[in-house]
Amino acid sequence: MKRLMIAAALLACACTPPAAEAPEGAAPHEGVSLPMADAAGNRMEALTEQNGRWCTGDGAWCAVLGESEFALMRGEQDVGVVPRPAIDSHESLAVWPVIVREARDEGAIVGLTRSRNESYSGGGGNTSYVTLYRVQGGGQSATEALTFQSGGSFSIRACFDEDDRQARRDACSDEYIFGGDLALDEANASGPPRLVLQTTATTYPGRRSRLSSDSTTEAPLQESDLVTAADPDCSYRRVLTFNGTAYEYDTPPPACEDYQTQ
Repeated sequence: MKRLMIAAALLACACTPPAAEAPEGAAPHEGVSLPMADAAGNRMEALTEQNGRWCTGDGAWCAVLGESEFALMRGEQDVGVVPRPAIDSHESLAVWPVIVREARDEGAIVGLTRSRNESYSGGGGNTSYVTLYRVQGGGQSATEALTFQSGGSFSIRACFDEDDRQARRDACSDEYIFGGDLALDEANASGPPRLVLQTTATTYPGRRSRLSSDSTTEAPLQESDLVTAADPDCSYRRVLTFNGTAYEYDTPPPACEDYQTQ
């Protein structure tokens, strides 16, 4: 558990855009430094919160999550409104503290982070997803453009008695960490922003799987197993292009169910 807490803390520190506090469970993370811009003049910036409004540094754009709707504002005018998504008692919503401003401020992309927590015997887990909404020109509606997994962390109990503890060398929790980092493709020279999703996934101790193995029935751990292992299948890079309605992947991403609530 201690190792999981340290890993989660590192992710939280690395994923916070400059001058903005990331919502709990959110994970734009290591490798992205805001603001950033592409060759077409599109720009990704951090949003900062004041009195419930998440705004750009110049105050030109703000995102507001109300009791019944999520609104993108340009100045004091609503330019894009969607109904607030329904959630259950295990979930929470927060404004994603990032905005993509299109060249010449012709439109913008903002997002909501949806986090879900679940408890297990001796452990627990959470996953976070970001849904992006795009507003173009002076329209009064925002359209859903993309949903991607931005984070996941799990600690699954593996020791039930002293024999288990010895077999596990005191590494009694199987731990899973996933982070998703969205950035601009800085090489994009024209049109709407092109996005890049970079993910990182790890397990401890060694390579584990929640879905295809049972750690309580496996052979005792060796000292060499007490390492954090990269998951190459769920550590990937994808380029997303706007097709006129929504963003689509250059290659479909893997499911990565080990890092998701069930």
